[in-house]
Amino acid sequence: MTSRTTFFATLAILAATLAFLSRVPTAEAAEETSGSVYVMTNQPTGNRVIQYHRASNGSLKQNSIVSTGGLGGTGNGVGALDPLGSQNSLVLSGDGARLLAVNAGSNELSVLAAGSSGLRLLSRVPSGGDFPNSVAVRGNLVYVLNAHGSPNVTGFRLAANGVLHQLPGSTRALPGGTSAAPHDIVFSPDGARLLVSEGGTNQIDIFAIGSNGRITGIVTQPSPGGPFGLRFGRHEVLVVAEATTAAISTYQLTSDDTLNVVSASVPNGQMATCWLSITLSGETFTSNTASGNLSSYQVSADGNATLSNAIAANIAPGAPVDSALTSEEDFLYVEDSARGIVFVFRVKDHGLARIGSVTGLPTTLQGIAAQ
Repeated sequence: MTSRTTFFATLAILAATLAFLSRVPTAEAAEETSGSVYVMTNQPTGNRVIQYHRASNGSLKQNSIVSTGGLGGTGNGVGALDPLGSQNSLVLSGDGARLLAVNAGSNELSVLAAGSSGLRLLSRVPSGGDFPNSVAVRGNLVYVLNAHGSPNVTGFRLAANGVLHQLPGSTRALPGGTSAAPHDIVFSPDGARLLVSEGGTNQIDIFAIGSNGRITGIVTQPSPGGPFGLRFGRHEVLVVAEATTAAISTYQLTSDDTLNVVSASVPNGQMATCWLSITLSGETFTSNTASGNLSSYQVSADGNATLSNAIAANIAPGAPVDSALTSEEDFLYVEDSARGIVFVFRVKDHGLARIGSVTGLPTTLQGIAAQ
């Protein structure tokens, strides 16, 4: 074989080898960024949001940390383990480009630009009340829940540049007044209603939203068990976490603003069931803060709820609070406010497998979002 022939044969072998190796999974490939997880520190000396890059194996690597420009709130929520007493204190806009964060300690609402390149503070405005602890966004319409003083909801429009503009005449007092102890605010799937859980009065408030974004009417409905977290699942089924009965209940919201009970108070035998996350297939995970664990339920297409596992995961002596599912629904991230930890769980077969954690965070943390 001539040297020229040998040279070209060697090149062919090398090319074939490189083509083969390009198809072999590597450790580096497993670490490719698949999305982001956002955690709010809620520190009273200065609230911040931490962005983590999420790898394809679920692990987290800090990317950026940005001040919200406001102050976190502690000592005025439900207790030391639950500084804000709320769900949805940190939420992503529908397109994932904006992140909204409450500043309960300075009565403000902040908007941050979100993306793979990092976080950036865009605007900060007064919340329209005292101790904002939950926020809801649909399109460019934003409503914040102010939990203390004279509890209310206040509306805003979110401009394309990330600046919030308060809607004149949008502030409405909660029916429960100073006894409301509200925990969560969410839009209905069609955006025509705004729902608020009042844990102090055991009721859910339903606000009708007009075409101009302002509230046109309010009705209330009893929700025994201390309603806390609210989530809409498939077929517009409303799932409610009940803190005092350690259970979930499910409802169908009708066109006349009635919540028809589907499954009433399905208990899990734990304590302080407050937060929940739901997959598109109806798998529902609750944080049982006082028990230091999580439970799993299955909510069927028609809204019937059954307990799958009373203890789907255990982090005792920790205190699980907020949780967030990734967009692919294969990982669940859960905050432990007692120890300043974010736990990483793989979602599989109606269960949770702990695969990692991020430690060294403030014990004031509350608020988490994932994409």
